[in-house]
Order: sequence, then structure tokens, then C-alpha cells
Amino acid sequence: LKFPKEIDWAQTEAVVVSSFYHEDEIEQDLRSVYEYHGLVIKLNEIGQTQPFFLCLSRADLHVDQKFQDLLKRNEGLKNRHKNKRIFILCCGPSIHQQDLTVLKNEITMAVSSFYMHKDLKTIQPDYYCNAQWARNEKLTDDLEMEYLKELKKHVGHSHYFFAVQEKELIENSHVFDLEEVNYYYYDYNDPHGIRKPFLYQEVDLCQEIMPVHSVPVLCIQLALYMGFDEIYLLGTEHDSLKTNRYTYFYDKDKCITGRKDVTIDENDQLIWNFDESLADTYRLWEDYKTVKRIADAGNVKIYNATIGGVLDIFP
Repeated sequence: LKFPKEIDWAQTEAVVVSSFYHEDEIEQDLRSVYEYHGLVIKLNEIGQTQPFFLCLSRADLHVDQKFQDLLKRNEGLKNRHKNKRIFILCCGPSIHQQDLTVLKNEITMAVSSFYMHKDLKTIQPDYYCNAQWARNEKLTDDLEMEYLKELKKHVGHSHYFFAVQEKELIENSHVFDLEEVNYYYYDYNDPHGIRKPFLYQEVDLCQEIMPVHSVPVLCIQLALYMGFDEIYLLGTEHDSLKTNRYTYFYDKDKCITGRKDVTIDENDQLIWNFDESLADTYRLWEDYKTVKRIADAGNVKIYNATIGGVLDIFP
């Protein structure tokens, strides 16, 4: 690859502009700044409603061969809980205000460090979902190994979900039985989910699922695949953009991963600039809109049972 100033434009026969929305600006720069007089081909044709690179189908997404057999095990989860309801237990501080013991006879799915909740043993979550780890200087393999052992020690029997990329660590931890673990796959290198609004019309755990910006969206996808027709969210405030704070129901200093988020300082204040927080919240809302669209198509109801917060996608 070369920078524009390094290209011999006089010897260039044609330029293909693959950008969407800015193709006219690019052509103008080519003509005026670089004095290019050749052919300009724009992949955004008049009347297009989406970029050419989004004109793909789910059939065009191929899971890496090494993961296919692992994901095929998920066939047994398809519609396992048809016409039932599930409560997704997240870690927002609002669950301090709720009596979660009433869920002891309900089907529940807990996430992340929910194992620190005082009512864990009473509820005994049927499913436990862990988001794919975003490694940084604090979130290392060694820390994840410590977390996995702590998770299993507290939760015990449950059905666990992990990203396929974590498989080696899961097996090396020697704390989980093969039959109690299922894996999911999404492309973590697609952090902005640029393809998702057009590609993800359904959830298929045997294939790639939608990349997520928060674990509740992952849980909703799992619940849709398992056939639940009512999904309830608890502890999903998502109000950090409004409060400039990111807190949980538990004491972060007593949690293995509690102080490992590089986007939050020691006072739980967001380090990100406002524009970064705004963009991140927008992407999260797009995630929720996408799973809601999938749910609506299957007549699945999603309710936000969180006290407070700002998540307004669901009733």
C-alpha cells in the first residue's frame, strides 16, 4: 500500500472508490489535489440503500473450520425452551433494590461476576454467560484463569457459555466438565459491528452470531436460539453516559476483575471523552435494536425489568 502522494497518478488508469457516502469528496480530492484525470469507478451506485460490502447473506459468513465441530454441538440447544420465559441477571447496582429470591423456580441466566450476589445459591442460575474477553495490560490470561476457577467454585452446577477463542483456557483450567460448556462465535475484529444490521436476521449458534458491545445482548441471542418467547432483563441500567460513572452491585475491590477496566478510573469515572462514550452507547443501542428486530420477527417479547437506567428499547 502507498500513500496518495507516492502514487504516480499519471500512470494510473483507473481508481475504484469503495467508500460509502464520501465518494464524491474523494473524487474531488483526486481531481483537484492530485490532478488525476483517469477513470473513477464508484461502488456506490445511484439508488443504493446500503454499501456494497454489506450486500452479503449469512451464507457468505463462514466460521473457521477449526470451530465448526465445536459449534455443531449447539444444535442440541435449538428451541430447547420453546414457549418458556427466562430472566437474564446482569450486574447493575439496581438489583440491590430487588428481591431476586422470587426467581428461584424460574429459568435464569447470569452473567460475568454475578456469582458475587448474596442470593446466588438460592437462585442457582440454569445458565451462565461470559462475554469474550478484550485483553489489555490488566485483563491477562492469568487473570482469566483465576476468574474461571473462582466462577466455578461459587456457581458450581450450571450450563456455561464461553467464546470459542477461550476454549484452550477453559480446558486448561480443569474445572469444567465438557458437557456443561457450550461455545459461541462472533468476530471480535468487527468491533463496530459494521455488518450486523443487514446480516443478522436470525440467531444460529452453529454459525457466527452478532458481535456485541455488552453481555446482555449476547444473552438475548442465546435465549432467542433456545426458543424462549419471553425474555426479562434485570440490572441493565446502561446509564454511564448520563452519570459518567460505571458501577456494579458488588464491591469492585473484592472482585477479581473489578478494577481491570482500562476505561474507568479508581473513582469509577469514565476515562473516555464524551464523544467516545457517545459513540459506544450508540453502537450498543444499535445492538439492542437488532436483537429486538429478530425477536419481533419471531413474536418473542423482551422486557426490561431493571429499576431505573436509560435502556428504552424494550417495555
